[in-house]
Amino acid sequence: MNLDEVLRRRIERHFLGSEKGAGVVQVAGRIGGIHAQVASSAQAAADLRLGEPADLEKALWNDRTLVRTWAARGTLHLLPAADLPFWVAAMSTRTRETTGSWLRYHGVTEAQMADIIAAVPDVLGGDPMTREELAGAVIAATGHEELRGPLIQGFGAILKPLAFRGLLCSGPPRGRNVTFVAPRAWFGDREPVEVEDAIDRLATAYLDVYGPADSAEFARWFDLKPALARKAFARLDLEPVDGHGFLPAGAERPAGGESVLLLPAFDPYVVGSLRRLDVMSSGPRSAVSRPQGWISPTLVVNGRIEGVWEEKDGALTVTAFRTLPAAVRRALPREAAII
Repeated sequence: MNLDEVLRRRIERHFLGSEKGAGVVQVAGRIGGIHAQVASSAQAAADLRLGEPADLEKALWNDRTLVRTWAARGTLHLLPAADLPFWVAAMSTRTRETTGSWLRYHGVTEAQMADIIAAVPDVLGGDPMTREELAGAVIAATGHEELRGPLIQGFGAILKPLAFRGLLCSGPPRGRNVTFVAPRAWFGDREPVEVEDAIDRLATAYLDVYGPADSAEFARWFDLKPALARKAFARLDLEPVDGHGFLPAGAERPAGGESVLLLPAFDPYVVGSLRRLDVMSSGPRSAVSRPQGWISPTLVVNGRIEGVWEEKDGALTVTAFRTLPAAVRRALPREAAII
């Protein structure tokens, strides 16, 4: 496969080409979760892959077929609820949140973090609790009043280790407040999964959609220890693709057709391939992967990133990295200003 074929294949496997997803759960399962740090971007990413508006609220809070939780790279994702045990098993390998430097930075001690982890299964169930309510319940259970600040911190850093252990996930919002529930109560008890089985399954799924790729790309995408990724690749039945990494043996290789896409910020297609921006993008890396972890909305033509875009006050502006062919310009919305 040459690079053009690789990129067109990725577009097809992402449900961004001729094939669309049969439902939001199928979409989330195939692409390794829908990045949900920005709610509007998650909605746009799902809509593009379905070819119609996705009812994320129904799947999350009524059907409970999706779960919103911290997952790959410690960022919020929408995952199929049925897949959560595999993610929890793989995320159990994380050790960053147990290091002294991480604990000090977030204002907790190792003993306090252990007390939080021990208390949450007793205080959090199927009734949604706001961040403040959860903090109050943990403080009442542990006696650590000094933990209120870290527990209610907006980015939820102290709560992430709980999500990685499968003790906490998002519940339905209460007005402007986020809430949390215990997955065991919200979805029912699930059988635990062996760590190696979980990593192997996630690696295979990653390669099927983002591949061909190597173990370093998978490790970065998941934020997995590189040694664990290498061991998984050694266990799996993979086929090398010259110069591009590996695909699962027998994986589909759809040819893919012409495509012109305006992908939202943090779209999984881009986030999943940040290590390869040098070959995937015609422009500077800094235009796509910006400071503070911001991933720009992108113009993607036949799988290659050809520009970035923004919409402000109803005006759509596309900043192209090079002169766009006439066919690409015609495929963009008529109101788009191209610079």
